[in-house]
Amino acid sequence: MIRSFIAIEVPKDTRDGISKVIADFKRSDYPVRWVAIENMHLTLIFLGETEEDFLNKVKEQLTLVAKSGKPFEVNLNGFGAFPSQRSPRVIWVGVDKGKNEAVELQAKVEKSLVTIGYKPEGRKFHPHLTVGRVKGVIKDPAKIFEINYTSRNFPVKSIVLFKSTLRPEGPIYEKLQEFNFG
Repeated sequence: MIRSFIAIEVPKDTRDGISKVIADFKRSDYPVRWVAIENMHLTLIFLGETEEDFLNKVKEQLTLVAKSGKPFEVNLNGFGAFPSQRSPRVIWVGVDKGKNEAVELQAKVEKSLVTIGYKPEGRKFHPHLTVGRVKGVIKDPAKIFEINYTSRNFPVKSIVLFKSTLRPEGPIYEKLQEFNFG
């Protein structure tokens, strides 16, 4: 069984910018497990534990989706949280420019995977980059969401299938295959 997900990669300079903001949060000693800079990405679909045979079918579908895909620009803007900013469990940076394109891309990927037996989550896709998971109660969470962060625009020219290996010190993500648009 291989734990995997499909995502959009985020360029290093964008991840570095987010990392500088998170460094300030770390000094505030929030009860949050912050995502390692090298693990920051925009998840389109989390596949979970899957058989290698199924992953081969996923690769075939992603090849087809990418073939009809068109590059688009994205920028990240503002901090938010699931389920809400008052009681955050997951802290994220939102997608501003390119949000509609990311939603359409995720829908195409999901629709293609349904044809091979993938069961969708059933909740609306909200493009975001997870930066932290809350492990307690944040006394004044509003301070996190006051931070005004905007990344530069960056091109999205592909989707990536990642393998995720869980470790006590945090997950390790390995790129299994990249699927270029066009």
